[in-house]
Amino acid sequence: MKNLFRFSLVILSVFMANVAKADDMELLVKVAKENNKWVSFITNESQNIDLTLYSSTDEVLYEQRLKTVGNKFKTYDLSALPLGLYTLKMESPLKTVTYQIEITADSAIVATPVVKIFKKPSLAKEKDLVTLNLNGVGEGEVQVDVYNEFNEKLHEDVYTSEAKVVRKYDVSRTPSKQLTFVVRTGNQEFSETIKL
Repeated sequence: MKNLFRFSLVILSVFMANVAKADDMELLVKVAKENNKWVSFITNESQNIDLTLYSSTDEVLYEQRLKTVGNKFKTYDLSALPLGLYTLKMESPLKTVTYQIEITADSAIVATPVVKIFKKPSLAKEKDLVTLNLNGVGEGEVQVDVYNEFNEKLHEDVYTSEAKVVRKYDVSRTPSKQLTFVVRTGNQEFSETIKL
């Protein structure tokens, strides 16, 4: 058991030497001697990540939603893919990180990531409270509408963009099974549904 633990630490150290870091998401690449290719990534906080792999013609080859808790290490084997260029896109609630990956005869080569940080409202549900954080979204007025599962508007608010609004909603008395929060600002609209 101790030998397995030491071996795992050595492997992790090798992976850590090949990190292409992008703040809250990191991608690691390791090429095996047996001509296999692995793409691995580590997240360092709890979050939802949408992971999508595209071909050079923007065809979606693979997609997965991951819910990570704390540090998460995930590995994907790309050895079945034909030689060529691919795009790996990882989206967290506040960031999109895009990697170009070239699959050659014996390796996977990852280019420097393109990181796009955007302000997006975030929702969190804990027991009977839903917290909406506008995260300084948009310029001008920000309108927040709350709908039930029948698309009936239950609540609306308007805020100025200067306000970094965090609003808590007590949902303990609502008969709704889910609520959809729609945030509109300028030419952007964000929506997210919370199951109750």
